[in-house]
Amino acid sequence: MDSRSPHNTPRRPGYRLRRPSQQARLPSKNRRLGYFVSIGAVLLATVIVVRSLYIIQIRDGEMYSRYASSQQLLDLTIEANRGEIYDATGKTLVSTNVVWNIWCDPSYSTALYTSQTLESVDEATGEIVSSTVRTLNEAACAEISRELTLRLLSGDGVSLDKVDTTSEAYLSQYESIYNMLSKIDSQYQTLAVKVNNAVKDSIVQFAEEYSEKNRRLSLDASRTWQRSYPYGAFAASVLGFCNADGEGFYGLEKSYESVLAGVDGRTVTIRNAWGNAIADSSATTFEAKDGDNLILSLDATVQEIVERYLNEAIAANDVENRGCAIVMDVNTGAILAMASKPDFDPNDPNSYEANLAYLQELLCAEPELYEQYGIFLQNEDGTYVLDENGDRVLDPEADCSGYFRDIQWKNKNITELYYPGSVFKVITAAMGVDSGNANYNTTLNCSGAYAVAKETYRCAGRKSHGDQNLAEALRNSCNIYFIQLGQRLGSSLFYDYFKSFGFTERTGVDLPNETGYMQYYTDQNMGEVELASSAFGQAMAITPLQTCTAIAACVNGGYLVTPHVVDRIVDNNGNVVQEIGANVRRQVISESASETMRQIMEYEVGGGTITAGGYRAYVAGYRIGGKSGTSELLNMERRADGDYKKAASFVAVLPADDPEILVYVMLDDPNNARTDYSSMLAAPVVGNIISEVAPYLGLPTDGTDRSQTEYKVPNLIGKEWSNAQVDLNILGLKHRLMESTTDNTGALVTYQYPTAGTKVLGGTSIYLYTEGTSGSLTQVPDLTGKSADFARQMLTAADLNCVVQGTGLVQSQSVEPGSSVQRGTIVTLICGDTAAAEPQPAG
Repeated sequence: MDSRSPHNTPRRPGYRLRRPSQQARLPSKNRRLGYFVSIGAVLLATVIVVRSLYIIQIRDGEMYSRYASSQQLLDLTIEANRGEIYDATGKTLVSTNVVWNIWCDPSYSTALYTSQTLESVDEATGEIVSSTVRTLNEAACAEISRELTLRLLSGDGVSLDKVDTTSEAYLSQYESIYNMLSKIDSQYQTLAVKVNNAVKDSIVQFAEEYSEKNRRLSLDASRTWQRSYPYGAFAASVLGFCNADGEGFYGLEKSYESVLAGVDGRTVTIRNAWGNAIADSSATTFEAKDGDNLILSLDATVQEIVERYLNEAIAANDVENRGCAIVMDVNTGAILAMASKPDFDPNDPNSYEANLAYLQELLCAEPELYEQYGIFLQNEDGTYVLDENGDRVLDPEADCSGYFRDIQWKNKNITELYYPGSVFKVITAAMGVDSGNANYNTTLNCSGAYAVAKETYRCAGRKSHGDQNLAEALRNSCNIYFIQLGQRLGSSLFYDYFKSFGFTERTGVDLPNETGYMQYYTDQNMGEVELASSAFGQAMAITPLQTCTAIAACVNGGYLVTPHVVDRIVDNNGNVVQEIGANVRRQVISESASETMRQIMEYEVGGGTITAGGYRAYVAGYRIGGKSGTSELLNMERRADGDYKKAASFVAVLPADDPEILVYVMLDDPNNARTDYSSMLAAPVVGNIISEVAPYLGLPTDGTDRSQTEYKVPNLIGKEWSNAQVDLNILGLKHRLMESTTDNTGALVTYQYPTAGTKVLGGTSIYLYTEGTSGSLTQVPDLTGKSADFARQMLTAADLNCVVQGTGLVQSQSVEPGSSVQRGTIVTLICGDTAAAEPQPAG
């Protein structure tokens, strides 16, 4: 072996073996490849980073910026308060109240359950698994449910002992709350919605105290808003209501949504990791702009009077398809009252239970309007099942809830067409007078029948009126006279006036859902028969509000005005944002023609001295013009007696010589067994409304002093109370319907005081009762030393009548102070200037 072999080479001191370098072991080709791979990886990484930066900062920069902001910033909405609605006198008709929703987290409420930890073996992995099982604490849940239910039903969170725990309301509420609290794995359960502040405070305090004394009860309240209608089903079709989101859905709430809603504000600030706002001076706040308020032309007092008498008329006359009424300023179009009955409670607009029986009868009474929806019960052969009256029967399985709500929501004054009948004769008369084809004394003959083409027309009752002038023809409601007047006008001129009176367009009232559907003949398709029928109101269908605006134009000097319910819009500081005011669309007839129409309409009412025309609408002391209309509903199936169903309407204007207001009532399909005539159905309703509205509004009287005229009280026993009042209106006697323990709708008079035959002076109030036969008593106040006017006010407040003799202060009275006497008793006051004066109350 070579002694110079490395293995045998002696090592020097300090020498150690070195491992060859990796580079030395890699071929140069591999080293170059590794170099390029490294460079490529760096370049690729750079491209990826640059691309990501491009996407994040440039291409999608705005999106990521918003995303970052959503995590870093807290954007809180500041809700705007919805504007309120007031009547013409300042009464609040619609307001917005703060209410609370009560909610609970059962999963976090340890008071509601007991927990137990169980261990089991996972069959798949063989590992021991722990789980928590919750068991409902029924006793605690029952106790908490009881306390919450008592507070919710108390109304004030305090009067818990007054809650009837056996009532259906209590049992239903208790069961609902218990079921929600029993869901112990749920994190959120709404226990109650829209409770008042007092109830909320009581519930929250109970939860806090319970948690301190027992185990945790996780319960809280969240603030929300509730639209409140304090008068319930009052002017409902005018005011409308809001949906669940607080947006106007019907009526003024809808048409003035942008005015009432306001604009929500915002607060933008930084949030912490838990999502809570951080106090920061850089927070940005955009204040909310509260909604503006509506001041209506509608007067709550006038509205109440109208609704009361309309409800009475519907019940007393068995009106099957609702009724409607309007009181309007003829010069400005301002609506003082507008009603459609039956209607609904805007606080709970989806409920129709109060009107369910009426609505079911309505559907069956007007089957042609609803048969397409398949809601009537049918026999196997496809024929309809009929009841004992021959009316169709509702299918018990049909869902009619949508139709029920739609009917009661509708404002009948603007959403439905009807044939106006003889009321339209006022319009035809105005056409004739303005065009020069007729005047007050124009005489035409009625022989009882009149042929037009192949049609023969007759007057109601087949009467023959003979020769009569325009005023007499209107009072007699003579169809034949107005057919001849229509022929004088001709189709072209008749249509021009018809259009000018506004019957071919919407009235423009500031309410939603006014129908745009019109049904009329134009001059191009109006033949002889169509013209004849149109002339007395039996061929063209219009809305009640169109009727009112046209009649107003006939008596206000000829001006067609735009009706409106809102008088002005104001902000929360009372500043006027917008004044609505009168809007004259055009002049339809001349001033002189309008003057003639006022005379003709006053002749129709006749001062209550005749038994024809509209005398039942007369109220002594006022000059009233009017016209009745009994129209045949040609679009409906006939009644069982073969005659057409009817619509009864009456319109009055007063004072007749210089009209200020119009009062209109329409009863759609009345079923009064005594009569079909609107002069006996609708005219009395109008008269009763005038008897209360005219004094309230301070309308000018006819100037005749009736206070010393003696009248004999008629016998009113056995008469339906509103018709009994008509007899008093005509005489010039006042009336007062006394409250009864039961509903007096459609009720008969059972007692009156002063009694029949008593001689009284004009203006005396007759007290009417619809139950009992002895009336009720009141106490006579001490009037000595009082002024005559103040003494009269005291007696009126005590439900007593007054006769004053002499002037000055009261010296004596005919009934001793403190005596108990019948309401309506006449107390005579003896006055003189020498009586010792007592201090008079301020005002």
